[in-house]
Amino acid sequence: MAEPRPSVLVDMSLHPEALALLRAAAEVAVLPRGGKERARAIATAAGIVAYGPPGTAELEAAPRLRALAVHLAPPEVRTLASERGIALLESTRLWRTVAEHTLALLLATLRRVPAADKAIRDGRWPREDLKVPYSGRDLAGSTVGVLGAGRIGAPLLRMLAALEARPLFVDKVPLPDLESATGARQVGLDTLLAQSDAIVVLLPLDEVTRGTLGAAELARMKPGAILVNTARGPVVDEDALLEALRSGALAGAGLDVHGDEPLPADHPLLALERVVVTPHLGGSTLECDLELVEGLLAALDGGGAARS
Repeated sequence: MAEPRPSVLVDMSLHPEALALLRAAAEVAVLPRGGKERARAIATAAGIVAYGPPGTAELEAAPRLRALAVHLAPPEVRTLASERGIALLESTRLWRTVAEHTLALLLATLRRVPAADKAIRDGRWPREDLKVPYSGRDLAGSTVGVLGAGRIGAPLLRMLAALEARPLFVDKVPLPDLESATGARQVGLDTLLAQSDAIVVLLPLDEVTRGTLGAAELARMKPGAILVNTARGPVVDEDALLEALRSGALAGAGLDVHGDEPLPADHPLLALERVVVTPHLGGSTLECDLELVEGLLAALDGGGAARS
């Protein structure tokens, strides 16, 4: 008699190929948002794939849980998994994946790629010289300031250096080794705002970082600079950002994160041609999702080990 397929709950958007792989080996269901259905599902699950894990109280009521695959787990979940013998798999690809998307947004905004693409699709190229309105700026030789040099910021700084940009960064702790490895300079916020042709926001959101870039800070940026945010929307004051873009003080913005998600269709940012937007998918790639799914399936098959 064949072994029953393990029950796996999914609480994230998975690439179709990763989801197909999971469904081929397990009984897959979406984790309910709340109520008794959620409690019952967690209590009977052998595995969970999620952006972040359920809380410890929920996990303590999951006697059959053998594997948990997430982007990142808090310390209390790591402790519980270790004590319970649950294989905990945290993404190792996520940070570089988000760094790559950040670089993509930076280049797309500097070179005005989406606007030029739309102009061609609108039939304007035979009638207009589109190189004039949609010419952009080089990344090489530009000063790029990175707010937050952690797991995402560090690989991004290496990418920027390889592309011959001049990277600066701000972080709450001195990082001389990162300076040596990337050629980036660690500076204060005022210097970064004044010198950067582009600023990338990679700060985590908390009560200290909320509104880090408000009207006063945006006004201190170089005229014609651009802003890229792949951290969390509220780190930047959205009203102040809109005003800076409308006035022309900022030349553009690349945004993967927003104050309201999903972004309403009538949001004023969407009326601005120089704004490039994506739907909070910085960590969403086939490779990143496959890492979680393959790790979970190996653990359920007895080949995985807890990792923190």
